[in-house]
Amino acid sequence: MNLGSSMLFLVILSLFLSFGLSAAEASGTPVYVDYEYGNLREVIVGLPYGMTPSLEAPWFENAMKVLPPDEAEYARKTAGMLWTDMIHPKTGKSESDMLEEENLALIKILISLGVKVYRPKEITVDFIRENYGSDVLLNGFSQDFPRDNMAVIGNDLIEFNLRTPLRRVDISGFRELLLDKCTKDGVRWFSMPHTELLAPPSPDTPLLEGGDVIVLGRTILVGNTRNPSVGSNEAGFRWLKNILGSSYDVVQIPLREDVLHLDCVLSVPRNGLAIVCEEAFVDGLPEHIKSWDLIRVDIESVRRLAVNGIPVDSKNYIMSFNDHNDNRYLQSELEKRDIKVHRVFFGTHNGQGGSLRCATQPLVRKIK
Repeated sequence: MNLGSSMLFLVILSLFLSFGLSAAEASGTPVYVDYEYGNLREVIVGLPYGMTPSLEAPWFENAMKVLPPDEAEYARKTAGMLWTDMIHPKTGKSESDMLEEENLALIKILISLGVKVYRPKEITVDFIRENYGSDVLLNGFSQDFPRDNMAVIGNDLIEFNLRTPLRRVDISGFRELLLDKCTKDGVRWFSMPHTELLAPPSPDTPLLEGGDVIVLGRTILVGNTRNPSVGSNEAGFRWLKNILGSSYDVVQIPLREDVLHLDCVLSVPRNGLAIVCEEAFVDGLPEHIKSWDLIRVDIESVRRLAVNGIPVDSKNYIMSFNDHNDNRYLQSELEKRDIKVHRVFFGTHNGQGGSLRCATQPLVRKIK
C-alpha cells in the first residue's frame, strides 16, 4: 500500500468510526473486564482535541515533574493553545492532526485483531464555556487519554474523580456511549464523589485516575504517586477498597513523585509475565508479581513511555515507539516469549505524557 492509498484508508476509517456512538453500534455485550490481559473485544480510543493548560494554572508547574525536560519545556511554550493551532515546525501539521494519525494507526491494528472500537464525542471550547464556565479553561482540556476517566472492574463501570484538573471535563465526551452501554441489565454504573473544578482538593478527598488501576481478577492494584498535582491518592485507594468490598483484594502501590501512573511502570502481557521498572516502586514490587517472569526496564525508558502498551490477548501485544526510544529491547523480550508485537509510532501522544494504554479504555475484556 503506497502513501496515498494509506492516507485514504485512514480518512475512510476515521469517517466510519465517527458513527461509533450510534445506539445500534453501541448495543451488544455489557461492559466487563476481568483481567488486564484478557481478550480485548470492545474499546474506546481517544480523540485528538484539547488545549494546553495556562501558565496561570497553579498546579501546572508541579505536574511537569512527570515529563522529560524537553517535553515540559514544550508544554510551557504552548501554554493556553488549542492543539488545532499548535503547528509542528518540521511537519507543518497541527498537534491534533498528528495525534489522529497515530490514533488511526492504532485503530487499524485493533480492528485487524477483531476488536470493536468506539470514539468519544468531541468537546469544544464553546461546550466547556456553556456547561462548565470560562474559568475552567485555565486548566485546559484533553481528550486523547480516555483511560483515566473511569475503570471497568467486572461488570462495574466506575467514573473517577481525577486529581489532574486538565482531565476533569473529558467525561462529557463519553455520555452517550455510557448511557447506551451501562443501562443494560447486570451492569453497575456509578461515580466517585466529585470536587469543585477549580478548587484544590483536600488530602482526604478521594482521587483516582484509571492509569493507576490494574485489574488482575480479584486482585486490583492501585498506584499512588507521591506527586501532589497528578495521579491517584491514598484516599482514592481507600474509597475503591471500600466500594468493591471483601470480594476483591485492593492493593495500594506507592510510586515516586516523577511517575504519573502505575501503568507507566507496570504492564501485564499475560498471566505470570510482567514488564516493570522496579526503581519506581517506593515499597518494592507488589507481592502479587514478585515471583513472576519479569522483564525489567530503567526509569529513563519509563519517561519515554516504553512500558505503557496494550495486551490484546495473551498472544498479541501492541507497543509504542517514538524518536527517543525504538522499544526494540522490549519487543525482543516479548517475542522470545512467543508474544506477537504490533508496533505503533506514538511520538505525539508520548510527548503529552501518555501512550497506548492511556489512549484506550476497555469496555469488554475477558479471559476465554
